[in-house]
Amino acid sequence: MLFPTLDYLLFLPLSVLLYWLVPRRARLGVLGIASLAFYASWKLAYLPVLLSVIAIAWFGGLRLAHLREQGRGTRPTLVLVLGLLLLPLIAFKYWNWLSSDLHAAVEWLGMPALSAATRLPQVELPLPIGISFFTFQALAYVIDTARSGKGENDVLRFGTFLTFFPQLIAGPIVRREQLLPQLIDLPNLVSGQVGSGLFRIGRGMAKKVLFADVLRVGVVDPIFAEPGRFTSLELLVALYAYTLQIYYDFSGYTDIAIGSARLFGIELPENFRRPYKATSVAGFWRRWHVTLSNWVRDYIYYPLGGARSATSFRIYTNIVVTLVIMGVWHGASWNFVVYGLLHGGAVAVNRVIRSRTGRRPDDPLPGVWAWTWRFLLTFHFVVLARVLFRSPDFDTSWLYVLGLLEGSWQLPRFSVLAWVMLALGYLVHFSPDRWQDWAERRFTVGGPMIWAAVLAVVGATCLLLGTGEQLSFIYYEF
Repeated sequence: MLFPTLDYLLFLPLSVLLYWLVPRRARLGVLGIASLAFYASWKLAYLPVLLSVIAIAWFGGLRLAHLREQGRGTRPTLVLVLGLLLLPLIAFKYWNWLSSDLHAAVEWLGMPALSAATRLPQVELPLPIGISFFTFQALAYVIDTARSGKGENDVLRFGTFLTFFPQLIAGPIVRREQLLPQLIDLPNLVSGQVGSGLFRIGRGMAKKVLFADVLRVGVVDPIFAEPGRFTSLELLVALYAYTLQIYYDFSGYTDIAIGSARLFGIELPENFRRPYKATSVAGFWRRWHVTLSNWVRDYIYYPLGGARSATSFRIYTNIVVTLVIMGVWHGASWNFVVYGLLHGGAVAVNRVIRSRTGRRPDDPLPGVWAWTWRFLLTFHFVVLARVLFRSPDFDTSWLYVLGLLEGSWQLPRFSVLAWVMLALGYLVHFSPDRWQDWAERRFTVGGPMIWAAVLAVVGATCLLLGTGEQLSFIYYEF
């Protein structure tokens, strides 16, 4: 069930209406059943995978809380529970990549005795949708429970926490303290929550259908399918287009998720802060997929020692390892390993500069020139690294880079609509934050008649200018 479809536009209001009509004691059940139905609508056969993760995390959390209460050690149990939670993710997402590379390495080393033993069976099943997101959410819950000794006793509440349908498939990745208290209190709607929720849903739909999908169909997909057929200028424009596409695609999903949750009186954390305005790569990761960045910081970087490690070498190693893990989280290929290495190296350089200047990533810069060169360098580093993110393999990435260096600069052959959305998309992204805040406030106080009129215009524009295809969100693949 894709967000920008008639199915979801019927499912959401029916779920919201039923939620507010039933007695308060039944509302949690409505959320839990709606969330499971939402996930099952993708592929019923994968529902047991989600239920297994719920069961392991819940029982594991209860056991860890019990051990803490008795003053006993939790490390062996924690390692076991984390391992069990990671098994489905490894099996579905990483097994084929790791086993194939192991076999290739053995053959390359010329070890025939081991060659047959390392020819392991492959998993010929599609990746369960959202598995990286709900697995990381479960991992965070279990680790936090081991640290605090406080587990969730109500299985329905815990299951709803892990499957809350607005953010189940592609985040934001929520922590226990961000969502579980709201599922305990089941807060009533507050002033402005419905209006701001509808605004975020409409904005997310427009981001996805008008910007992300138009750029995907009109520019990105054709060029990345056969980069050798296009000129250097077309390849360069496609990189700018993909950089914008993936932002509007993912942030559009997040807008719809946050807006949908608000209709139930629930607040989800923000996931984006205009990431391409960053003036350092470290600052970029504080603005892009914020909940994942915070997750790897708290559960990988800090446990490795973070910035408090004994030596500078160890600090920079911690940074690189953390960014590589973040890269591999996105996909099981060496493209994402190199992508993580590049970003890890850049963040390490930022750390070196910070140690000399004392300036944090979001601190004000001394002047326009200082801002300009840092912004341009950061932005184009992010754009060029997207070659690895979008290409299916190294061969395609290398072919793309060679095409960029070829130096053929004939005018690109893109539609007028694609050009308009590319230019307009960047103008909107780099517009002052206060403009979008003003638009949301004006919409929120407008009342039902204004809400209906504006959303009708957005819907009609999407139907008129959209591709007409039901294209999934990019982060559904992760």
